[in-house]
Amino acid sequence: MYFNQTTEKKSLLNRITFGFLLFAALTCITFFPAFSAKAASVKYVTSRTLTLKTKASSGSKSAGHLKKGEKVTVYHIKGRWAKIKKNKKFYFVPKKYLSVKKPSSGSGNNEAGKCIVKYAKKFIGNPYRSGGTSLTKGTDCSGFTKAIYAHFGFTLPRTSSEQRHAGYKVSWGCKKPGDIICYSGHVAIYMGNNKIIHASNPRSGIKTSKYIKYSKVLAVRRILPS
Repeated sequence: MYFNQTTEKKSLLNRITFGFLLFAALTCITFFPAFSAKAASVKYVTSRTLTLKTKASSGSKSAGHLKKGEKVTVYHIKGRWAKIKKNKKFYFVPKKYLSVKKPSSGSGNNEAGKCIVKYAKKFIGNPYRSGGTSLTKGTDCSGFTKAIYAHFGFTLPRTSSEQRHAGYKVSWGCKKPGDIICYSGHVAIYMGNNKIIHASNPRSGIKTSKYIKYSKVLAVRRILPS
């Protein structure tokens, strides 16, 4: 009788132990992933365009761009930088341009294009120099567009023929401020109202032109995210 009671007690203890271990195992499987998911947070881009950085530094390499209203998952925040994931890779963006609330849709692309035009206008009157890339000391047409867009974190090819394939094509009727107008051997930035700003020639330097079709337009390219 004593043997049976002892056996039953051991059996009961084993069942309790097994149940506890099973519960612990299920807890690990079920709850820990949920906890990990909660460690990340979903936020939205509030700036018109947001440059992805490979490191938490403004001087690090750019790796693409996000557009206003785009949803991202934030995994870590340190200082002024947020670590996010896009296309299965981690990048860094300034946290001040992220919000838990989705911004209202609007003319974000138009506004960004106007910002590019506004910045480009600062250099009107500066010299033209063949092969140059300096907005102050001298630049040619493609060096001008490349330098203007580089200020906003975009990387363009060096020559006008290469820039004819940058970004993506838009129709003539859909052109917006900031788009690149491509000619044979020349390139300019569209300002709106059928005007362009460009590094024209050694005589005129950087200037605006009212007659956008002074030469045959080969393409209109949009660099900004739509």
